[in-house]
Amino acid sequence: MSQSGVRDTMVLPGPFGLRIPSVWLVAGGGWIGRGIQVVAQLVAVRILIGSIGTQGYGVFAVLASISTWVLLSDFCIGISVQNHISERRAMASDSEDIVLTGAILSLGAACLMGVILLLLGPWLAQLLLGEFSFLSPAGRTLAFYAMAFPAIGTALGGVMYRIWFARHRGYLSNLLPAAGTVIGTFGVWVLQHFQGEPKIALATLAYYTPLAILPMIALCASTVRAARGHHRFARSQVKPILGRALRFWASGLLAASVLQVDYIIMVKALNVRDIVVYSVATKLFLLIFFVYNALLQALWPICSESIARHDWHNVFSSSRKYISFGVGFTLLCGILVALANKLIVHVIAPGLNTPIPLTVIGLLTLYIVIRVWTDTFAMILQSMNDLLLMWLVAPVQSLLSISLQFLGARYFGLPGMIFGLIACFVLTAAWMLPLRCWLHARRASAPA
Repeated sequence: MSQSGVRDTMVLPGPFGLRIPSVWLVAGGGWIGRGIQVVAQLVAVRILIGSIGTQGYGVFAVLASISTWVLLSDFCIGISVQNHISERRAMASDSEDIVLTGAILSLGAACLMGVILLLLGPWLAQLLLGEFSFLSPAGRTLAFYAMAFPAIGTALGGVMYRIWFARHRGYLSNLLPAAGTVIGTFGVWVLQHFQGEPKIALATLAYYTPLAILPMIALCASTVRAARGHHRFARSQVKPILGRALRFWASGLLAASVLQVDYIIMVKALNVRDIVVYSVATKLFLLIFFVYNALLQALWPICSESIARHDWHNVFSSSRKYISFGVGFTLLCGILVALANKLIVHVIAPGLNTPIPLTVIGLLTLYIVIRVWTDTFAMILQSMNDLLLMWLVAPVQSLLSISLQFLGARYFGLPGMIFGLIACFVLTAAWMLPLRCWLHARRASAPA
């Protein structure tokens, strides 16, 4: 069997002494972890609507969308560390110095971002939550801080998740956030039962704090272990790690400007009921997408190692197989959501008193299908540290996303906003990213 075949069928010890292919162990852990996480999130929706009301949950939903921006506060050092470790593994080299150096760099980034958000918090809170007039300026600022500072901790601890993915232990990277979400949901439940009507800021803090603490503990333990192994902060690795990280960070900012402006637009163009409907519907469909995303995260280090060996045949054969699975699974789940629509709303958000519009379900199903396609090729490019095309495409896609979503929301309501998001992908990434991957493969297979 070839070397690539050995790597791609790598097995890891599983429960009860079983030996399981690493990609399926990682993906399986991802499915379990993400499933638990999203179910806990849906339970939290019901608890929060019951405790802080529909308008209060609207504030929570907007803060949840903003947290994705704050998760970039590690400047994507974690992604850079993951790819460096994968390259070391391909050469059968030790990578503990990368772990220690990356952790210290991430701690510095977290401290810097903490100071920035502390100073800008009141202004950002007014900008993002100013439309919620029932909140005082101080209440808006406290709610923003309650989300922002735990999110910085989550970004710092997220470096550990990337280390686990690089070492084909990605199931831990999905199970730990699931545990954090369950604990956070329990914390919100405790507040509801022992404080009557908890403030939005306190409920937000209770929900997000466990998501930060758990991975930070794991990262601290891994860093101490590396230091005890006589590894030290590697100054020679600072420039390579930060160089790649900042490129990923720029790409992440551009991606967020495409994917994470929906709630900001809704605050300006739609009512609170639409925000809650969208939040419930997207949580359901993110559960569907998480199933596929778990596979992508598991395939990332395998693609990195395959591309390092110029084995593009394995990269494309794997991507075809998993894209087919992702599309079929998404379509099936979209049909099931439509059939169980009324029951789902009754269980998760009884305060809505209306099912999710079928148009919204159909458009979100189409959107996830497109994301399955584009995110696969984006993962392949990121696994080989090629971000050039994404840098070039993302500004155009961002402008299209903001403008098309805003116009769609203004003239056609919530369905129009979702259609605008779909259109920005179809016009750009859906065909540009596969073309870039094909050109890489063609160049690699060409005679020297």
